[in-house]
Amino acid sequence: MKIITSNYAKRCTLRLLGLVLTLITAAENLYAQPSVTLRPVITENLTAPMQFVHAGDATGRMFVAERAGVIKVFDNSDTKEGLYPYRGIFMDISSMIYSQGEGGLLSIVFHPEFEQNTTHRGELFVYFTDNANAPNSDLVLRRYKVADPLSYTASVTASDEILRIPHPTYSNHNGGEMHFGPNDGLLYLSVGDGGGAGGPGNNSQRTTPASPTDKSYLLGKILRLDVNNISQGLAYAIPAGNPFSNEVYDYGLRNPFRWSFDRTTGDMWIGDVGQSMREEIDFRPAATAPGVNYGWNCFEGDLPYTPAAGNCGGFPNFAPAFAYQGVSVIGGVFYRGTDGVLANYFISADYGSGNIHFTKRNAANDGWETVVKANTIAGIADFDISDIGESESGEVHLVGLASNAIYRLESVVLPVKLTSFKAVKTAEGARLNWQTSSEENFSNFEVQYSADQGKFQTVGTVASSNQINGTTYQFSHSMPALGNAYYRLKMMDLDKTFEYSRIVSLQTDELAEGGFVRPSLVNSGSMNLLLEGSHQSFELVSTNGAVFHKEDISGKKGPLNIPVNKITSGMYIVRLIGNENVQQQKILILN
Repeated sequence: MKIITSNYAKRCTLRLLGLVLTLITAAENLYAQPSVTLRPVITENLTAPMQFVHAGDATGRMFVAERAGVIKVFDNSDTKEGLYPYRGIFMDISSMIYSQGEGGLLSIVFHPEFEQNTTHRGELFVYFTDNANAPNSDLVLRRYKVADPLSYTASVTASDEILRIPHPTYSNHNGGEMHFGPNDGLLYLSVGDGGGAGGPGNNSQRTTPASPTDKSYLLGKILRLDVNNISQGLAYAIPAGNPFSNEVYDYGLRNPFRWSFDRTTGDMWIGDVGQSMREEIDFRPAATAPGVNYGWNCFEGDLPYTPAAGNCGGFPNFAPAFAYQGVSVIGGVFYRGTDGVLANYFISADYGSGNIHFTKRNAANDGWETVVKANTIAGIADFDISDIGESESGEVHLVGLASNAIYRLESVVLPVKLTSFKAVKTAEGARLNWQTSSEENFSNFEVQYSADQGKFQTVGTVASSNQINGTTYQFSHSMPALGNAYYRLKMMDLDKTFEYSRIVSLQTDELAEGGFVRPSLVNSGSMNLLLEGSHQSFELVSTNGAVFHKEDISGKKGPLNIPVNKITSGMYIVRLIGNENVQQQKILILN
């Protein structure tokens, strides 16, 4: 995992301030896109929070694991009002933790029978880097038992070490996160590949030990353990069905720092931190047989990883649901809360940029589409998302490692309803038309243009008419003569919250009929022509027939720039003269 130690200056250049998350689309996705905001719900009593979890005990309590080894507890009514009340320190194991570099208390999980009157009542598990061999700390899975699982303060009655994985060479790529399987009650743990660039040791692709004492084959894996039983010489049992008759469930991972189960379907979503070219989100359906190879270090996301080619056979890559170039993906959760706007989205993030990703099935239901929203909270210089967790009722929360806060993800409803948005080519460029069906106390529309769907710029603002039953709007833009053009509306409320329309595009490789001078209003001192076909000469003629400028353009095609900064302002006719035809266009020059 590259988080925690990534370059501060690089992170800051990636930050964008804004109370509401800003749309960047990764492709021209025209399906409904969520308009969301982050509401701070815990802003005090936290220091470097790493994970946000619940106990599944119907109390509504939320537990936050801090990197240094302190677990704190908060009440949470899941309402949209107010902060979550702080109830104190639930448990402190900081004396065991090494929390520098990428180390710390990485994950906690509560036994599915935590509050029940069974032998597993009061059991919880912690995964951390210990301080015994720092800085290259061992990875430790440990179990605790508390006397009263419903108390705000844990009274520990027993603890034991379940698993220790040596991590002797590097201090990075520790993983990891734990969850109990929603269908089998077994414990799943993600573990990084042991660190270093390129996967030295090929740990991710090894599934059996090299010797009786070797534990490095557990690195770069999803492990599955039966912690309700024991096997000879182990503090757990190997579940039937594990594909290699050991702890390994799936393999071929680099640093699966954050992942989760879909609480409804049992599908697995894994965020695997990439080397430099690709971060990836892997979707693993619940019905998939154990033994999936996710490809590292033969593949990085959806790309071959060339340096490792000598270690690779001919196995195919496991195709990610979403792959991109970023700085440490933060795997998230599939939304199962009550907000209909967020329904059916898997929500993940990027640590370096703060971008939040919304992934859902495409319209054909044969693949995935992802909307990327740029993020930070206004007034926070650094955010550093370390986890995306969910409450017991399925509401999504983001953990700010640097901001020491927890934010609840919520949809935003603006007081305007956009019913249509279209773009039409004209001789001058583009004419945008849109219609609303309702407006009330709404501010304005910012018209934004992009040549590549990536970086948008505002090219104009149209004030709202605030018609209760809506109205129609029009805006003209003198876009470049060549290349595609993409437009969207930024709809701004009076309180500065906003959302974006879908993106509309124009193919500008061809001109609107009769328009070879673009724009026909020339106020920049130069006139732009687009030559198609065969022409011998160009003429600039006044309305009374006087020729002000003539130029030989034989053999010329494509864009042509003609200086007109010395021409008197007024109406003119531009002629393109060929062997068999003459084209004319009226223009207005303003100097």
